[in-house]
Amino acid sequence: MRIQNALCSVLAPLALITTPALHAQDDGTTSFGTLGGSLTIASDYMFRGVSNSNEGPQVQGDMNWSHDSGFYLGLWTTNTNYGGNGNSMELDPYIGFASSIGDTGISYDVGYFAYSYPRSDQDFDFAEFYAIGTWTSGDLSISPSVWYAQDYFGPDFLGEASSVAYDLTISHALPWTMEVSARVGEQAFHGDGSISEGVDYLYYDAGITKTAGDFSLGLRWHDTEDAFALIGDEDLIDGRVVFNITRSF
Repeated sequence: MRIQNALCSVLAPLALITTPALHAQDDGTTSFGTLGGSLTIASDYMFRGVSNSNEGPQVQGDMNWSHDSGFYLGLWTTNTNYGGNGNSMELDPYIGFASSIGDTGISYDVGYFAYSYPRSDQDFDFAEFYAIGTWTSGDLSISPSVWYAQDYFGPDFLGEASSVAYDLTISHALPWTMEVSARVGEQAFHGDGSISEGVDYLYYDAGITKTAGDFSLGLRWHDTEDAFALIGDEDLIDGRVVFNITRSF
């Protein structure tokens, strides 16, 4: 499962989806769109406070295209220890629209993110619709987000239970191209059967990022509360510090 962090400074899971800037041509017109992407190496693959790589390292890649209208699409992939027997990778296409509201400092991003595990013996594929809002004033940004899945983690996980994840991220720019941020959220479930009852949990993380040219370095602490009922493995949900390095292009 992917870290969000989509279009905001934290995915990843977010880590998150990156919408690149559009390319302005010399005559003042805008090109058909812009291709961009990133490659990240991290000490763990964290998704809403849960290790999805069995506490092992992660290598993730993202390729995306954006248009001056605000539409974008892309493909995100990583190694994972989730997704069922026989699976070791995650392949996630996504599509969305991002824009801002005049000079208010408010921007928004809505879209669709599909999670697929192509080598799995089980059906754990699912998708989330998301909405992310951001208010920025000077060096401060406040960003709430909501992610909805009709069938969380596929029919072979929670018996077709739906889910809503909502969280709030606060970030502040620092000198020397650094940024500090913190996030708190809840993963909640809804379903007819008892399998989805009592497995809601909280997740939170905080950390600092340093940007240097096309590279960024991140150090982040992740933890959860009440996640054992869903995950059933203390090792995957215990608090931990994760380091990552990202190359954008």
